[in-house]
Formats: sequence, C-alpha cells, structure tokens
Amino acid sequence: MKKSSIILITALLLNACNGGVRFQAEGGIMELASHITVQETAHSYHVRIANPWKKGTLLHTYTFTDSLDTDYRFSRDVNTVHVPLKRVVVMTNSLAHLMVELGVEDCIAGVCEPEYISDSLIRARLADGTIADCGNSMYPTVEKIMELHPDAIMVSPFEQTGYGQLEKLGIPLLECADYMETSPLSRAEWIRFYGRLFGASRKADSLYNKVSQDYNSLREFASRTVLRPRVMLDTRSGSAWYVAGGASTIGRMIADAGGEYIFKDNNSSGSVPLSFETVFEKAQDADVWLLKNSSSIPLTYTLLESDFKSYASFKPFKEHNIWVCNVNEVPYFELSSFHPEMLLSEFISIFHPEIKSGRFFYHPLKD
Repeated sequence: MKKSSIILITALLLNACNGGVRFQAEGGIMELASHITVQETAHSYHVRIANPWKKGTLLHTYTFTDSLDTDYRFSRDVNTVHVPLKRVVVMTNSLAHLMVELGVEDCIAGVCEPEYISDSLIRARLADGTIADCGNSMYPTVEKIMELHPDAIMVSPFEQTGYGQLEKLGIPLLECADYMETSPLSRAEWIRFYGRLFGASRKADSLYNKVSQDYNSLREFASRTVLRPRVMLDTRSGSAWYVAGGASTIGRMIADAGGEYIFKDNNSSGSVPLSFETVFEKAQDADVWLLKNSSSIPLTYTLLESDFKSYASFKPFKEHNIWVCNVNEVPYFELSSFHPEMLLSEFISIFHPEIKSGRFFYHPLKD
C-alpha cells in the first residue's frame, strides 16, 4: 500500500486474533477521546460510550471480560461481552482496514458495503468467500449475519436511528462512535479500544503512539510557518453547501497544518448546510480550495464550472489552486480516520508549497 508523508509510518504487525487478552493495572486508558471511557481492572474493561448528540447521556455501557460468558441484551444498561472477540461483522471500512493493520483480519467474518473497501487482503477474502458480504450498512442482510454466528457486530450509531432486527438477535452490538470525535487524535485514540477487543492491546498502543507522535511532530513543524492561507472545502450539494464546522476534525486539522479555515468561527463539530451566497461571502477570497469527488470521470476546471458556473468566481478557481481527492481511487476514508498524520502531512505541503512532499490523497485539479 502506497503511503506518502513527510515522516515514514511503520508498524510491525503480527496476527493476534487467537491471542489472549492482556489486562494491566487498574486505571483509565483513554486520554483524549471525549466520547468513550475505558476503565481497566484485573480481568475486565469497563466501557462507557457517550451520546454525541445529547450531552450527559450514554449510548451504551459494556463490560468486556475474559472470565465471564457473554450476557447481552440490547439496552443502555451494562452488557457483559466475552473477549477476545473471534468473529465479528464490521460495518465500517475504516475499522475493517484497522483490523488488518492490527493483524486481526482473521476475526472479520463479514463486512458491509464491500464495494467501498479497497484493502487487497479483505477483497481477496471476499472473493474466496472467507469474508461474507452482509449488504448495506443501513439495511444489512440479517439472515446472512445470523448464518455467520458472530461474537459481535461493529455498528456506527446515528442520531435518532435504531438497528432494526439486529437489536433482536441477541448478538452484541458494539457502537463505534469514533467518527463523532472532534479532533484528529481523539478519533485515532479509539485504536487502543479496538485493539483490546481482539487481544491486540500492545500492538494497538504501539500503533496509536506512533500516529500521535508523528501527528504532534508535524503540527509543531507547521506552527513555525509564517503564512497561513485561507482554506475552503468541498462543493454545494443540491440547494445547500454543507460545510464542516470550525470545531470539526477537518477544521482542526486545517489549523494544525498552518492554514486558516474560513469557517473557523463556527462552533459546530458537524456539517452545517449553508446557502451559496453565505459561503461565497466568506470564501470568495480563499487561497486554497480542497474538495472530494467520487466520479469515474476525472474532474477538471472545465467540468467544475459546467456543474455550477459561479464556482469560477472564487479566487482559488481563478488562480488554479484547487486540490481534489477522488475517493473512488484512493482509500481516503479507510486511512484518514486512524492515520490523521498522513492527511496532516499533505495539508502542510499544500498550504506551504515550499515544503516538498509526495502526496497520496490530493492532487492539483487539472485544466
């Protein structure tokens, strides 16, 4: 897998799926994450996952233990789940890729939406039937999941939505709210939690420590740059332009890379729908424009303008300083979630052209 960065990221990964759980001294192990606490005791991990949409409430409480059988029912009460997990259904491609990095890919019994997975090992196992296709993550194939007899189903929680028939199967639903964290490293820190579910705590801690060290080194490096270009993101969708809030992961990463996000004063950590006029008022004189697309046809300045003529009125369009990431061609979502240092490195090199570095995600928009 190709990775380009200012720093070289390495991880020595061995298969840990059949290993035992390693419990350490009593205490909390999460330092930055705001939506999860993991308290470690002699034979258990006591985990509380906060509700990102309703402050002061919980999504779920779990006790993961190697000394008791699973005692699970879908509720907000404490549920006991035996670890290490041996077979799971994974509903997010970023977590599936992380499991490969941790060397616990043998624990993946099934995945959802395999068309969005680029990892070659997982795709090979999908092809030979070792890993099952469980359908759409919003409407999974319940019958297939039941056939797999998984120890747990790794799900992504959404506001005011449930899990339908999955809640009635008696199979532990592990709510993976990492994507709701509001800083790059607080999301990456969930690596430590996920590693503990599969008996790979040492590898998970080592991987996270390396990610954190590299990210902080890059952030310190960027803090010494003088110029801070103004940065705008993405394009409109229908009648609205959904912009990332200033407190979002991407908003904070732009600041860490030595840029100035045009909506930095917006305190939202999520996506905010705005009118074109509102965005144009703030972004018309931006210096850099970063956007993502998923078209099979390479995006160009001509195609961008043909989609919406007013795009040509923005300064980055006029000065040809637009950078595009085609998520169909590079595993942006698989990698950037738990490797924010890779994306930070690219942002630094884009915002500060004097810093030479290869790129993996973003490329200059073609004429």
